[in-house]
Amino acid sequence: MKIALCTELRNVEWFESRLRSLFEGDGQLVIDELWNEKQLSQALRRSRYHAVVIAMTGARGLEAAIQAKQLAPEVPLVWWSDDENFALIAYQLHIPAFLSIDCSDQELYEAIKPITKWRYEHANCAMQL
Repeated sequence: MKIALCTELRNVEWFESRLRSLFEGDGQLVIDELWNEKQLSQALRRSRYHAVVIAMTGARGLEAAIQAKQLAPEVPLVWWSDDENFALIAYQLHIPAFLSIDCSDQELYEAIKPITKWRYEHANCAMQL
């Protein structure tokens, strides 16, 4: 599984460890660490992903989510935000998984679970590593 993780530098290890724990046993898990919207946009143009995870605060997270939906509308997107007011925007953008930064592991698992299903249904769509 190949995931684009776009998060602010101070959070990357914490978010990556949570994702890795959810996909324990998936020997082919690759997480591309991206630190801003520009890197995310470049990555989405050059690679295919099974999922995009955005964990950014404020308007930067919103901008990254909009870019991800525009560049890879078919790829499942999980958006973590510190501002729960963005939940309505996530709904309008058809982002199925919007989580607050302090979500529980169970909430994260429930948001990620459809991605594993999508991965198997679209195995030929994403580059295998």
